[in-house]
Amino acid sequence: MHIHRIYRKVIQRNTIIDTVEFYESSYNCIRIDINEKTKMKKSTKKIIILISLLFYANQSYSQVNTNRLINNLENYLEDKLIPGAMVSIVTSDTTIFAGGLGYADIQKQEKVTEQHLFRQGSISKSFTAMGLYKLVKDSPYDLYTPIIEIDKNIPFSNEWKNKSPVRIAHLLEHTSGFEDFHFHTIYNTKYRSLPPMINMVHDHSKSLHARWPPGTRKAYSNPNYILAGHLIEKLSNVSFHEYISTNILKPIGMPSAGYYFNKPKNILFAQGYQREGRELNPIQFTEINGSPAGDFCANAIDMSQYLQHMLRRDTIVFSKKEFDRIENPKTSMAAKNGLEVGYGLGNYTIWKNGYLFHGHGGQIDGFTARYIYSRDADIGVAVAINRNGDANEIVDVILKYLLDNKYRDSTERVTYTIPESIKAKFSGFYEFRSPKSKLTTFPDDMLAGLTLDFQDEKVITRTLLGKTKDTLYYAGNHQFYLNGEGVPSVVLMVSDSQNRVLWINDNYTVRKSRSIRVFMFFGLVISLILLSIFTVYSLIWLIRNRFRKNKKSPFNHLVLFGVGILFSFIFVGFGITVSDLKSLSGLNFSSLLMYLSSYAFVLMAIWATYKGFRLPKFNSFKVFYILTSVGALALSWYLWSVGFIGLKMWNY
Repeated sequence: MHIHRIYRKVIQRNTIIDTVEFYESSYNCIRIDINEKTKMKKSTKKIIILISLLFYANQSYSQVNTNRLINNLENYLEDKLIPGAMVSIVTSDTTIFAGGLGYADIQKQEKVTEQHLFRQGSISKSFTAMGLYKLVKDSPYDLYTPIIEIDKNIPFSNEWKNKSPVRIAHLLEHTSGFEDFHFHTIYNTKYRSLPPMINMVHDHSKSLHARWPPGTRKAYSNPNYILAGHLIEKLSNVSFHEYISTNILKPIGMPSAGYYFNKPKNILFAQGYQREGRELNPIQFTEINGSPAGDFCANAIDMSQYLQHMLRRDTIVFSKKEFDRIENPKTSMAAKNGLEVGYGLGNYTIWKNGYLFHGHGGQIDGFTARYIYSRDADIGVAVAINRNGDANEIVDVILKYLLDNKYRDSTERVTYTIPESIKAKFSGFYEFRSPKSKLTTFPDDMLAGLTLDFQDEKVITRTLLGKTKDTLYYAGNHQFYLNGEGVPSVVLMVSDSQNRVLWINDNYTVRKSRSIRVFMFFGLVISLILLSIFTVYSLIWLIRNRFRKNKKSPFNHLVLFGVGILFSFIFVGFGITVSDLKSLSGLNFSSLLMYLSSYAFVLMAIWATYKGFRLPKFNSFKVFYILTSVGALALSWYLWSVGFIGLKMWNY
């Protein structure tokens, strides 16, 4: 057994006493070291000093120089070309800062205030989850009720329904197995006002297919929460918005917050921006086809109230025990094997600055947001910016300022020597097997994957190509600490089908052959290189042949040249289409180009391979031709396996 200490620093204050050390794990436990030259002559003065120090210890955050912090944040916004930000910083009983920085609207020169609403994106899920949880706990149902018992007409499929039905908790923890948004359903193209949630459920029916037994893997899926919104309406007999506002937001003290399907009028609302180079361009309020998953808006005061509610665990809506359920996953395979961190009910865990935090992030056109809170550190932070970007970095700036000079009693992390039985059982290469959608398997298949290199006290994880990625330390019971974290977040398991499984960063990975994966990776890379070289070579040859006196037949060159051009058309069409998903309400030129080019590519690759073997002379050109055409066939097979061939983007 090995004990590792994780140290945290405390804010030191200048007093008439030279050295004061606060151990803030318990405010009523303070050690004072007083230099001889500053000792008080009278005991009454010592008592006064002690009482003062107790007061200062409890006010450790409230005494922070917020002016300096705000100046740092303003400089950060200017440096990163961020128009404005909504910022909330609280403790369980103190609001350190709740307000705005920068501009809500650059053109109007309108400054952000504490009243300006910002779109929060996927932070919506935290409140949708709370709403559905409250509703079921006050009803004959519970989180483990199969959704089909609430509405038999939900358009979803699950081939494991008899043994593993989709339950309410599976939706809220993203363990249903359903896919994420399909491209053509992301944005609203047919509703002028918010429709009943069942309409949106039908719009996303193509995503509602369980790809593995529910309650095993975690795969983030926005349609999970659209379906959750429908269940709220089905059980409460009122609109989703009305139920959340009445039963969650108002009791917590968030009167301005809500789900806004359309841009609100006559209310302070930040303008969203898109950065293009060094320019900030305003973008229109876009209506998404998934209100419970992404339409939530709030201001700095609202988020301050919410953070303090979570830090204090106020029993206005939930009991203390129910807060535990909100913050901890229970339905995934990892949770069933003892892992206590991950994605709970619209609430995930993250280890930062030596503390365990809970929270959620969000992004929607023109806005990025994040909130986190830690009861151990007694701090909560919420940030939203009115530009696509990364609100996490601003949260990190705030935490660094507040926590870098703060420490408590050192906490101990116990690690153990890894048993030889675990090394023998789980050594090897692991492939990621919980994609958000079928199309996202493309990057996973190309480069993703981890090799576990077991050592006595730790495991080194390496990428497919051997680069060191993370270090895992054994915590016992098949669980591991990831790098410097103080709670285990990695677990090794065996599935029902006897597959060796590594759960890391909420990803479900399965042990496979690294040799086959490396062969496939380099095979596809070489195939792509050969096709690119031959396409350029053929183009040059065709141009030169055009000006020759004794012209040669260009037919063979044209066939394989066409294969290369069609391959490029597939990805040009795909790139143009995904760059403007808002207009993907029907068939357009780019999506049609991708669709037709994909089929033509397969047919031309087959024809080119046939032509290559039929070339009369066995020379270097024939070898080059055959290798390139066979490589094109390999690319065709791969694109077909990940769903690119024949993909109807206008209907996906």
